[in-house]
Amino acid sequence: MAILGLGAAVTAAFALSMDRAAHTLTLSMLDARASRSEHAIEDRMMACEAVLRAGAGFIDNAWPIAEQQWRRFVRPLNLGEALSGVQGVGFTAVVSKLSAAQLNALPSGLWSNPEGRDEHPQTAIVFLEPQDARNQQALGFDMASEAVRRVAMERARDGRTAAVTGRVTLVQEIDSTPQPGFLMYVPVYQRDLPIATLEERRAALIGYVYSPFRAGDFMERVFEGDPRDVEFELYDDDQVRASSLLYRRAADDVAVTESTHVVRHIMVGGRSWTLRIAATPTMIGNNQLVPVWIVWIVGACGSLLLSSLAFAMARSRHVLRERALADERLLEQERDAATLLENSLEVFVVIDEQDRILEWNKQAVQTFGWTKNEVLGRRLADLIVPESLREAHIDAVKNFHIRKHTVLGRRVEMPALRRDGTQIIVAISIASTLRRGQTVFFASLRDITARRQQEEQVKQLNATLEHRVSERTQELETAHRRLEAAYRNLEAFTRSVSHDLRAPLRAIKGYTSLLGEDLGQPGSPQVQRHMAAIMDTTRRMDAIIDNLLKLASISQRELQTQELELGELMRQVVAEVNPQPPAEVHVALASECVRADAGLLTLALRNLLANAVKFSQTRANPEIWVGATDIEGDRAYFVRDNGVGFDPKYAPRLFGAFQRLHSEREFEGTGLGLTIVKSVIEKHGGRVWAESRPGAGATFYFVLPECPPALA
Repeated sequence: MAILGLGAAVTAAFALSMDRAAHTLTLSMLDARASRSEHAIEDRMMACEAVLRAGAGFIDNAWPIAEQQWRRFVRPLNLGEALSGVQGVGFTAVVSKLSAAQLNALPSGLWSNPEGRDEHPQTAIVFLEPQDARNQQALGFDMASEAVRRVAMERARDGRTAAVTGRVTLVQEIDSTPQPGFLMYVPVYQRDLPIATLEERRAALIGYVYSPFRAGDFMERVFEGDPRDVEFELYDDDQVRASSLLYRRAADDVAVTESTHVVRHIMVGGRSWTLRIAATPTMIGNNQLVPVWIVWIVGACGSLLLSSLAFAMARSRHVLRERALADERLLEQERDAATLLENSLEVFVVIDEQDRILEWNKQAVQTFGWTKNEVLGRRLADLIVPESLREAHIDAVKNFHIRKHTVLGRRVEMPALRRDGTQIIVAISIASTLRRGQTVFFASLRDITARRQQEEQVKQLNATLEHRVSERTQELETAHRRLEAAYRNLEAFTRSVSHDLRAPLRAIKGYTSLLGEDLGQPGSPQVQRHMAAIMDTTRRMDAIIDNLLKLASISQRELQTQELELGELMRQVVAEVNPQPPAEVHVALASECVRADAGLLTLALRNLLANAVKFSQTRANPEIWVGATDIEGDRAYFVRDNGVGFDPKYAPRLFGAFQRLHSEREFEGTGLGLTIVKSVIEKHGGRVWAESRPGAGATFYFVLPECPPALA
């Protein structure tokens, strides 16, 4: 590829240099052609100017003259031969300087009085030869009425020089496709008037001797005889613009090379013309020493030949290198295979058609007890095949080629002998292959004696399994009956607590009320204290019974879980507990979704919030915060207060039944609220714990199952 790229680069460079040389030569030829064309145009225009100046001299000497006199003057000029391409030679006079007879001879219908009369007086064409159909159209025309002509006329008048107009359409154009044209003016002044100053020249002006030119006809005569191997374009401007194109002479080739052209600027009668000459592909091709396509073909063929030769050489080296690498890989594979088999966990043995041992790996040494040097060349049947199978083994090896094989490619189990005479069970797999034209047998063996023993043990265990399953079933049934009895006892206890224990409390409350009514007016302070103590004790006992019933119902109730918005549920609990001012509860739970039993979770949250309100009520500004955080990869929710707190060493006692860290006088309670919280959270498969310091408030954390992520 490198040689091919280099050849292409060299070919491209050579083709480019040939192309540049052809373009350089072409530009040189175009430059010479442009010089000749420029001189031809200038010479022809100078000849026309000389004719016009001669006409101006004639009128200056003979004015006023008649049409016949002008015709006699023009006829010897032989315009068709000497100045071929010139449309004619005429005289346009200032109307105010004409006699009445001259005015009457003109077709007045062609006169015009446009704007611009202040800059130039009205004129009329009075003579124009030859009098053909085209020129007759122009007689009487006021050329000063048209801006382009008027500018050239004023330049000729004021400068006493020949002046050429810009591109115009001649009055003589009667064809359906008119040619662009131009005119040349030479001023004529009255002989007896001074013309030294600008005002004197304008006052003395009689008219102009002029020639109209059809640009196409005129330039065709200029370039007549030139080969059409280039494209000529003549523009009435300093720049190449389509609107100012005077003449275009196309080449024989349809296309031209825009990048290969020359431009010349020609001054004619005070007017700047632009000559553009462009080369054709044929001209450029003729200037090439060797055609570019031949260079490309030769370069491509040479590059392909060299690159093909280089590719063949590289391919040969690659094949040789691949063959060497393949031989090296084969040797490595053989060494790796030998190392792998030598260190395999299975016994690996190779024998020939005479049952002689060719390979004997380390595992074979460990399994059978024979070293490698002791077994190489000896018959396998004499070493590890039991006597009862020896004859069949020798016959199978000897008649391998003529009998049906039932062992090859299969894994079979059979007995084998160790060096010390002990018999083991081996699983063996045998394969055959050709090695240097001789059949050899590869045997892979594994000692499965221990596995066989384990299988026997499993069979024995299976024999007693049914008996053990029956015993275990009886144990489970007994445990189930005990569990059912415990549930029944719990239900009985719940009913007893709900009815039997509440009955005495109701009686105590009733007798206390009756006793208060019998006493009438309040008795002594001591009696009032006793009566209040009785009522507080009964209320506390009633609360304890309620909490015991709740605790029992938690263990008995089956969970009815659903997806719950924890923040919304907590706000409902806050509204239910309704902490009294100045206590404030801040709930910072956005969209925390948990899967739980709504009733049980509400009970736990109510106990946590009531607990926080109770132990922060001694503060001047009690505050409670509810939020969530990530702890050890779990989403943990917390209820934090700024209350009295507790000693961290007593944290394990918080969630036990009737375990209190503060006396009844300090903070009332039953000692079962946090026990209920723990039972609810753990029933959901979560966990709950607390952190605190004395006087620094307490934080209770709990973890609940989160809602599964929504399916996309």
